[in-house]
Amino acid sequence: MGSPSCFERHKNIFLYIPNIIGYLRIVLTLGALACAFGYPELSVGAYFLAFVCDELDGRAARTFNQTSTLGAVLDMVTDRVATTGLLALLCSVYPQYHIAFILLISLDIFSHWFHMYSTLLAGSSTHKDVHSKSWLVRLYYSKRMFMGFCCVCCEVEYLALYLLSMPRYQREYLIPLQLPKAAEQSAAGTMFETLVAGWQGLPVVGLIALLALPG
Repeated sequence: MGSPSCFERHKNIFLYIPNIIGYLRIVLTLGALACAFGYPELSVGAYFLAFVCDELDGRAARTFNQTSTLGAVLDMVTDRVATTGLLALLCSVYPQYHIAFILLISLDIFSHWFHMYSTLLAGSSTHKDVHSKSWLVRLYYSKRMFMGFCCVCCEVEYLALYLLSMPRYQREYLIPLQLPKAAEQSAAGTMFETLVAGWQGLPVVGLIALLALPG
């Protein structure tokens, strides 16, 4: 009887398909952050590809029966490192809002690790507990479409904010949307007066950021 193939459950968990995808996620995430200030489009592309791989590793684990503790920890740690890196990048490009981004980093790390340890202490085999007493946690983990919507919107929002920090994405790809007269009058004499005076349209990236806000 031959040894199991790489697409079956075998003894070397380090070479499980989902874990290999996890290693690729780490490389893509680090690459995205490394080139963020020199090649923004490449950075966004690499980061988003790493985000897509987050979905693929879970599917691979279930498809090939290659779930493992290493894979679960690798998945969560990579998620947290990626989001923390992106928020740290936003701290750099929006220094006036650095406290808000630091609070988001703290909330992201604390909430995930607190939930993970609380479910493990309660005897659950996974932090994705669909039997939680919290209706919101049950909804989040039991409805994959809802969870996917929240995750995608959050990451897209951060990426859009990153691109909007660059004058190029503030001026190009504009949607010819006129501001109402009431907005122009309300902005007079305020910190938004210069912005409204130079308004030429809504940037496409700005529209994406607005659409992602509900998540």
